[in-house]
Amino acid sequence: MIAIKMREEDTISEMPPTWFADLNQDDCVRLDVRPVLAAGDDPLERILCQLDQLSAADILLIEAPFDPVPLRRMLAGRGYDNHIISLSPEHWQVYFKQQAVVILPELPDLSDLPAFPYYWHEGQLEMDLRRLEPPNPMIAILKVIEAGNVTDNFRARLIRDPIYLYPELAERGWVAEVLEENDAGLLVKIIQRK
Repeated sequence: MIAIKMREEDTISEMPPTWFADLNQDDCVRLDVRPVLAAGDDPLERILCQLDQLSAADILLIEAPFDPVPLRRMLAGRGYDNHIISLSPEHWQVYFKQQAVVILPELPDLSDLPAFPYYWHEGQLEMDLRRLEPPNPMIAILKVIEAGNVTDNFRARLIRDPIYLYPELAERGWVAEVLEENDAGLLVKIIQRK
């Protein structure tokens, strides 16, 4: 069974991405974190070190005892696509591949976008983009970054996980961190990498 777990409560079956279809598993860089987790250690540093050693064409295969949703979300924020396979309830394979950067068309001015609420909360810009149709939430976030209207972080309220935004942020030296997730959507903090 091939499953991608979008949220902890929603598991959906999905066709593999195009880069996965022609994958030769012998060419993957493998990292089995099951023994590390069984010993009570955190494998995150090992995973990040392994990613730093990969070329853009390499695919990292992580063997895990569960679906590592926070890891997949964090690496998506750094520009990595992923695909997950559940071999059993205690054995998951997660494939990570660096996404190709897509050149966006010329972005419109913020004034060209439909109106959306924004305000300053404790000295930090917060944008409520939940009523905008895609791709306008992504465009609004990228325009704020490109305009230099914020120093190093701001927040955005979104209706869904902005998976197409993550590689665009990574290309510009920014990352996203989900602060809240509920029925009303997500509160995402957009942070400039130091």
